Amino acid sequence: MSGVATTRREVTSELDKGQDGAQRRGYDELTGLGTRVDGALMQPCFYLAYAPRGVGVAAALFYVVRQETVFGWYTGARNHGCESRFFALENYFSEVPTVYWHSVEDDVHGQWAAGRTAKLKQVHGPAPDAVCHELERLQSEFDDEWLFYAGDPRAAKEIDAYRRLELPVTQVNVRSCQFPRFDQTQPTWIYASPRSDLNVVARLGKRWALDYRG
Repeated sequence: MSGVATTRREVTSELDKGQDGAQRRGYDELTGLGTRVDGALMQPCFYLAYAPRGVGVAAALFYVVRQETVFGWYTGARNHGCESRFFALENYFSEVPTVYWHSVEDDVHGQWAAGRTAKLKQVHGPAPDAVCHELERLQSEFDDEWLFYAGDPRAAKEIDAYRRLELPVTQVNVRSCQFPRFDQTQPTWIYASPRSDLNVVARLGKRWALDYRG
């Protein structure tokens, strides 16, 4: 798309050198059955990190793979608050440098920026309209299945469940019914869906503004 070449020149310090050959997994291995967008299958993968005696939701994200680019959404703790953004790892499954894109606000249809320096901004970044609409739908479903928000009047039952569990309620929280799915053997509880690529989480951890680094 127009502007990508300029992005790579202006945010050189934000570029990755591409996946190491031993770590790279073809996007066709990750997709499986899922939603078709422009004829391509998009199967979401999920990753959540929850600190029950700390910040609560350290990170919660989903992502999909379209051709050589990873698209998704994340939320998590930042500076005693939380931050939510849509993101893209452009050219992640290729030999050329990966460009990290994120929405400027929590709006897939709004302005996007390349790199944490945000030297270049443009509407939609690398995400085609069809992908933006699918990300918006997936984000709504992800919220409904996994998360609740302290200010939501529908969250009364979840807040009561947290009190019984002696867990703090923060701005964004994991639904209590999902806790059995987490690995709770470490101070930070982790859930990763079976097809999740933890290299994606690690790459995001180097680029996003969340306190959590993966």
